[in-house]
Amino acid sequence: METLQFRRVTRDVEDVHFECGKESINEYVKNSYFPTIIQQAYAYSIMKDNIILGYYQILFREIELTDFPEDISEYEDGIKNGKISSLHIRFIAIDRLYQRHKIGTATLKTIIKDVKELANQWPVRVITIDAATELHKWYEEMGFIDMEKNTPGQDGVTVAMYLDCHRFASELNNYVGSMV
Repeated sequence: METLQFRRVTRDVEDVHFECGKESINEYVKNSYFPTIIQQAYAYSIMKDNIILGYYQILFREIELTDFPEDISEYEDGIKNGKISSLHIRFIAIDRLYQRHKIGTATLKTIIKDVKELANQWPVRVITIDAATELHKWYEEMGFIDMEKNTPGQDGVTVAMYLDCHRFASELNNYVGSMV
């Protein structure tokens, strides 16, 4: 696969026809410009050969330790009042014309790689996502784990999941170290 390009969304998002198959995600994409400008979240277009293949949006948020399984909730830094810093993936949306071409996988791997590097410099412990139920198994294959509880109203629609950046970094370092 040729290299994908990721560009922060600007006003042009409203002028592009985009259909990922989920109306709620299509609306998120359409409305991404405003949050990007006020910097509460950043939306990115996924492009190849100047063709928009999809979009994703990320934001930082704090999550209660009690929302995580024991392996995370045992972590206590004493600074953040029982909360963990997270980079939350609000959505990854690939246009229907380009789905099933591994673009979503390449995008998620890029996000994970970037956040792992960020976690080495900033206090970001986990990546979170509210995974659409039909994509739950795919996120598990990508290393995400179910959180202890969903947000009210989430059951049956999405599943709250996380990827531990520190564990991911340790496993990656162990893997690379065993190759040397």
